[in-house]
Amino acid sequence: MTVSYKNQYIKKIKKHKMDLGTIIIGVICIALCALPFVLTNKNKKNKEKELLNSLKDFAKQHNSEITDYEISESYAIGLDETKRTISFLQKTKENVDLQFIELNTIKNCEINNISKSLGKNETTLDKLNLKLNVIGKNKPSITLEFFNSDISFQPVNEFDSIEKWNKIINSLLQNQQQNKAA
Repeated sequence: MTVSYKNQYIKKIKKHKMDLGTIIIGVICIALCALPFVLTNKNKKNKEKELLNSLKDFAKQHNSEITDYEISESYAIGLDETKRTISFLQKTKENVDLQFIELNTIKNCEINNISKSLGKNETTLDKLNLKLNVIGKNKPSITLEFFNSDISFQPVNEFDSIEKWNKIINSLLQNQQQNKAA
């Protein structure tokens, strides 16, 4: 009986070793499959942090502080609610464009949805801009580009973002006009 018991014990140990080996291989496979997603997410967070730091530095150069912001792959927009200024950063493969806007120079804000024709009855989104109309005659409008089909393949959440910022800016402009009237 003791030999039989030893054989059963050895079989159990071998089975557990096999189960442990399978578990280890499974964990390694899962880790290898998850690694690209983890690295991509980390890389995206680092790029967003870099854009935010650039935006904050740019605002600081104009004696402003970012109190509200939004970061995307190709742009970053920030607001200084106290000083009523907008800082905008647009990143392309070639360069980084920065714009600083004082809202007391802006009359109104509107969304500019530019499409291009693909054929007879087909169009596609070409650009999605936030157009800031400057106070005064013969002064050019300021354009903040949220989407450009030459840079990005298709919009991700630019529609929601541009709606949000259009609403925020127009609300600030409306308050500014009410304060001037009072």
